[in-house]
Amino acid sequence: MAFITDQQTLNDLGIFGRVGRSSVYDLFKAKTRGGAAVLREMFNYPLESAREINRRGAVIRYLQEREIEFPFMAEWFNAFEYYLSNRDQRTRLTVEGNTLGHRMRELSGREREYSLLQKGVLAGIRIVKGAELLLQSMAKVGVPEEYRERYEQITEMLRDSNLSWALSLKNPKKLPYARMADYDFRFRFEGNERCKRLLSCLYELDVYIAVAGVARKRGLVFGRALEPEANVFHAEGMYHPLLSGAVANTLHADGNSNVIFLTGANMAGKSTLMKAFSITLFLAHMGFPLPVSRMEFSVRNGMYTTINLPDDLDMGYSHFYAEVLRVRRVAERVRQVGNMAVVFDELFRGTNVKDAYDATLAVTEAFATRKDCLFLISTHIIEVGEVLRERCDNVHFTYLPTVKEGGKLIYPYTLESGISDDRYGMAIINREGIVEMLGSQREKVETQGDFEVDTQTLADLHILGKFKERSVFNLFNHTCTRGGEQLLDRMFQHPLTDADAINERSGMFEFFKEREVAFPFTRELVDRVERYLGIRVPATRGMAYWKVYSLRFFRRVSKEKKYDVICAGVMEALELLRECAVFNASLGNAGEDSVYGRVMREMRDILENKLQIPLFVEREKREFSVFEMARYDYLLRHVCRDELWRLLEMIYETDVYIAVAAVAKKMGFVRAMAIARGNGENRIDLRGFSHPLMPGAVGNSIRIDREHNVLFLTGANMAGKSTLMKAFGIALYLAHMGFPVAAAAMEFTVHDGLYTSINMSDHLNMGYSHFYAEVARVKRVAEEVCSGKHLAVVFDELFKGTNVKDAYDATVAVMSAFGGSRNCSYMVSTHITEAGSALAEKSEHFRFMYLPTVMKGKVPTYTYRLTEGISSDRHGMMMVANERIVEIITGK
Repeated sequence: MAFITDQQTLNDLGIFGRVGRSSVYDLFKAKTRGGAAVLREMFNYPLESAREINRRGAVIRYLQEREIEFPFMAEWFNAFEYYLSNRDQRTRLTVEGNTLGHRMRELSGREREYSLLQKGVLAGIRIVKGAELLLQSMAKVGVPEEYRERYEQITEMLRDSNLSWALSLKNPKKLPYARMADYDFRFRFEGNERCKRLLSCLYELDVYIAVAGVARKRGLVFGRALEPEANVFHAEGMYHPLLSGAVANTLHADGNSNVIFLTGANMAGKSTLMKAFSITLFLAHMGFPLPVSRMEFSVRNGMYTTINLPDDLDMGYSHFYAEVLRVRRVAERVRQVGNMAVVFDELFRGTNVKDAYDATLAVTEAFATRKDCLFLISTHIIEVGEVLRERCDNVHFTYLPTVKEGGKLIYPYTLESGISDDRYGMAIINREGIVEMLGSQREKVETQGDFEVDTQTLADLHILGKFKERSVFNLFNHTCTRGGEQLLDRMFQHPLTDADAINERSGMFEFFKEREVAFPFTRELVDRVERYLGIRVPATRGMAYWKVYSLRFFRRVSKEKKYDVICAGVMEALELLRECAVFNASLGNAGEDSVYGRVMREMRDILENKLQIPLFVEREKREFSVFEMARYDYLLRHVCRDELWRLLEMIYETDVYIAVAAVAKKMGFVRAMAIARGNGENRIDLRGFSHPLMPGAVGNSIRIDREHNVLFLTGANMAGKSTLMKAFGIALYLAHMGFPVAAAAMEFTVHDGLYTSINMSDHLNMGYSHFYAEVARVKRVAEEVCSGKHLAVVFDELFKGTNVKDAYDATVAVMSAFGGSRNCSYMVSTHITEAGSALAEKSEHFRFMYLPTVMKGKVPTYTYRLTEGISSDRHGMMMVANERIVEIITGK
């Protein structure tokens, strides 16, 4: 059975990494392209046999200790692989071809093909000789028993008559034709499969030698794999391999302590330790060297982690329900497969503290009954640990301490036995000075710069992504031209901050939405005209005419086709101009008097005043003389070049207007009216808005204004809070683009930017825990608010990465401070409903709304309709019970 894992685990551990982040895979770099593919295969499929794990580890250790080098150049393999892939008999060289045949090939233009064949043969010779050299270097220091079989396989390949001949040659730079024909036949036809098997073995050695080099350089150590029955994990000096200067820890578990219950304050290092444990165990099952001083472990059937788990809007899942389903999936694997390693960081942090307590206790206690598995579970709900201590005898309690020295928090990152009672979340917030910053004097600034948005916000709202099926960009990306698609992308990248510009653009979309106009140009025609205009033309009329005449001459003499390209370009440009005229005329006076009239007048001015001769005098003519072709080519590509480029730009703009308008018509989206800032006005009025990527979603209405600039949102899990917050953020973003929004009506004061915090993850590269990532995010937004900008801010589940006491204190303190910035608009959600009552007493700037849950028997149902007030619904544990997670784990 293969070692089981999934994409969530690979993402959690940074096995293959994401853009801008280092990965475990990148620690080990093969020299060849084929080696890189083998390395990736090893990462995708860790080993499940103790014997195979130890065998691979022994081979890599041998190469590390003997300092064996890989005596090849990567380009040899690229050339030889490409060469071997061509088995077309028609390309086979024959001795009969001899020198005369070779000259004929030169004359017939096949010299390049011959050159590639010779390059491949020479690369093959170097590879065969390099393989012999590598085997000799291994034989000198003694081949380990674990690699003896593969060593003999490679030796046998090199003795094959189709390869052994290369060993007697010196490294030639060029081969006579007769020898080339012989060597080519032996390599490419007779010995093709043998050559490929040799490459496969060398790619494997490339990986082993590369990994051995990393082990030697970094001081990595090989673990010892034990059979599953031992049920042991013992790692000394274990640390995270991607963190320089990481603190090492010792972790032990066996059948009597197979549940490791980890506690500790924020920033104490829990997530880092859990990732270090998981990465080490993952690499151990690959037989790779490990970031430890000593390790032995029982082989597991697989590993699942849950560290950075986002919500899943596509499936309609809240963050909490995504957690519940994740736990259920892991529970099913534990039950079906057994002997699993399972890591959960902060179980059920997406719900209220009562449900989180009940669910964490129930699930952890159920997992503890599976003594064949290994569990590492962290939590801020330390009260769960006290109960588990009484009920379970196989739970090992450990924590990462925090030391307070001279008013500063010090983190040793060294494991200790027991349960932590450290609570320093609010201390971290105070250290960052967020509340004081927000309480400082601010001056309002009036800006007309770019609309401010960052990567986190774009990711939270799924705004960008041509290749992401479920992105807002793709919802509108029905353009017909490449230039239109590029313009649409620029619009998405740069929302507007000027009310007049926003309303003018939205008016364009409304104009085409009302008329349902079809785009009259084909992508192919527009692309061809653009390429035609991109061809360089001589600067003077005489030289331009002479160029066309000379191309016409060479066409007759040598079948040169450049003249045909010019002719086609001229005709297609004229066709495009005629279609522009027809399209402009089809809009009539109604279009002339509309917001689109400016574009129509500019287009008509170009067509009639600049291009009158080719457009109207010759519009029925299909064949031109050489002189006419030269004249029109010069006119189009030189005299009126700028005007034609501007005409293409207007075509691209029209493409976007028509495409977006069609989506708005089909989806029932409406125009959002922008209001310029003035007299301190700050207003977002949304009626009947919903998430644009969820057809049929329930519509809601909200109003955020200067008097009530903070919307405080509560509701049970799955009630729809995250979806509503994303719908709000997307509507505001699209409105600042001048795009139609998924609403019945919308008016808004123009803002300077939008910041959201919905799916926050930790940031190990920066040394951030999940909680500190939240704090850093809040501080970044606070700095922007304090600069006096008019911002819209969305916080979903503030400070869910800490204990409930710190989360309560931080939410009340921070949101009270944010609310004082009346020129900004806020939407914030939380499960700590008690914070709402405290905020209501502290400030009058809050509007409290919730999404209700209606119980039908024991089944919760959701209206998804906003209601005034603060929710008291708590159904998290009921959802856990409905999924029957405990029963799945225990089999009862």
